[in-house]
Amino acid sequence: MGRRFLELEADVGFEVWAEDLNSLFEEAALSMYEIMVDVEKVERSIERHISVSAPDIEMLLHHWLSELLFITDVERIVFSDFEVKISGNDLEGRAWGEFIDVERHNPKTEIKAVTYHKLSVREEGGVWRCTVVLDI
Repeated sequence: MGRRFLELEADVGFEVWAEDLNSLFEEAALSMYEIMVDVEKVERSIERHISVSAPDIEMLLHHWLSELLFITDVERIVFSDFEVKISGNDLEGRAWGEFIDVERHNPKTEIKAVTYHKLSVREEGGVWRCTVVLDI
């Protein structure tokens, strides 16, 4: 598994790779939160269950990340640990985190939305890869 952050003019993005699709989605979520806060300092005191469906795998990734971002915006919860199970066009996920603490979590970048720009999920030589661009 791994990740690489992308430099873009008005947005921020990342590429993630993993051995399987579930791990790829977990790593994508972690990468998104690493852009927002110091995830090493986020404890697992709150759990949220997330179910999303989509017509294709790119949209499924978009919906997963967007739902997490929605929870962060509305409930002020940041996450640091994720579990994903994908079956066809459906995703069942869990995320663990806590209410944001500005002093402890060191907020970095506020993310407005997950975009469709350059969004891709693909398998290359037995490794799953994705590219995600976030509106900041």
